[in-house]
Amino acid sequence: MDNTALSIVVLGSLVFAAHVFTEIFSKKRVPDLLLLLIIGIIIGPVFKWINPDNFREFGSFFTTVTLVIILFEGGSELTFKNIKSCFKEMTYLTLTGYFAAMAGIGLIAYYALHIPLIPSFFMGAALGGSAGAIIIPLAKQLNLSEKSKATLVLEASFSTVICFVVSLALYQAIIANTFAIGKVIGNIVSSFTLAGILGFIGAIFWAIVLQRIRTVKNSTFTTPAFVFIVYGINSLLGYSGEIAALTFGITLANIDSVYNSMFKRFFPRKPDSLNYSEKMLFSEMAFLLRTFVFVYIGISVKLNDWESILIGLGITIALLIIRIIVVRYCIAKRNNEINELESMYMACLVPKGLAAAILSTMLITSNVPCGEIIKNIVYSVIFFSIIITSLAIPLVEKSTYTQQFFCKILYFSFPCKKKNTGNDDSTSCNNSSEIANTESKTSNNQDINI
Repeated sequence: MDNTALSIVVLGSLVFAAHVFTEIFSKKRVPDLLLLLIIGIIIGPVFKWINPDNFREFGSFFTTVTLVIILFEGGSELTFKNIKSCFKEMTYLTLTGYFAAMAGIGLIAYYALHIPLIPSFFMGAALGGSAGAIIIPLAKQLNLSEKSKATLVLEASFSTVICFVVSLALYQAIIANTFAIGKVIGNIVSSFTLAGILGFIGAIFWAIVLQRIRTVKNSTFTTPAFVFIVYGINSLLGYSGEIAALTFGITLANIDSVYNSMFKRFFPRKPDSLNYSEKMLFSEMAFLLRTFVFVYIGISVKLNDWESILIGLGITIALLIIRIIVVRYCIAKRNNEINELESMYMACLVPKGLAAAILSTMLITSNVPCGEIIKNIVYSVIFFSIIITSLAIPLVEKSTYTQQFFCKILYFSFPCKKKNTGNDDSTSCNNSSEIANTESKTSNNQDINI
């Protein structure tokens, strides 16, 4: 009974701490995810109060539930207009960023660490995707334009799906000792397309019956329950449950546009969308779930393998360099609407999380010889990538030197762009610090919803 009471106290304390950390981020720009990660490290690998092995099966299930809710909640805040405006940039950024990171890590693992070829690129594939559970909440907390937020949300969602599809194909190649590139490409296209169609159909159906569902007592949680059903059906059919959940949220948020353009002639009664209280519920659910996920990641970090820790740090630095180069050519050089400060934010967003952690454990369950090494390195990269992202954000926002450093790299060899400040005579990169300070003060005076 005492252990149960203590666990309940810890649970409540984490929820309070998460709200406090969010307020700290809004005022001091110290990311809450870093503080939650530190709590997990303290109660896990440092003092060993909690053993992560006790949560192995539950942890995988819990992180998947969290990812589904975050993708749905993130998609429910996107409009078709924002998606259309950023789709080209998102595609460039997602595909180039993922495969560049995969190739870079794969080559490092093969030539420097002497890991076999296919397992090396499996590790690169697992670490190539972005951590949607981290980037999507950060995109909401930062003072970004709607186009930049939509770009980051879509990139995180689609790169997660590509990460799973490519990694699973390489995993099968390791087990069967064969690899078919055509099959991988076919799986990606079919997974995206069919999952999107099923997610769209599910959202249309739910919007039609939502008004009747609301008449049932205690029915608020039926929408997330239906999202889980859509996710599960797609996963069982071999499609991407993540893309289905994202498409479900986007369609439900834009149901008026869908109805007016496609279904108005067939359905005289206008379907319902999410109301304010439902959106607040999903926002709170995403907030609570990601709180426990970050603590769980901290608990799962291995601090006793110093070689893997140092290798993970080196790979994380390589990922940051690759990310800066990718943002330079996919965003800074191509787009004239995303300003310098937002490009800098995009360049330092390199967190890895749930997908990499789940995929890295597959090699161990299959008794692949290098599986334990890859898993330890992947967990180290997750740890350092979150730390670097957490530290880089306030540095980019407040440090003039950091801004000048990023600006010189991102805009070297082509002209600096004007900022979205509303003035036609906006100045060049050298004034990024002034804009950053202004945006920081503005964001400090606003309520930040997660």
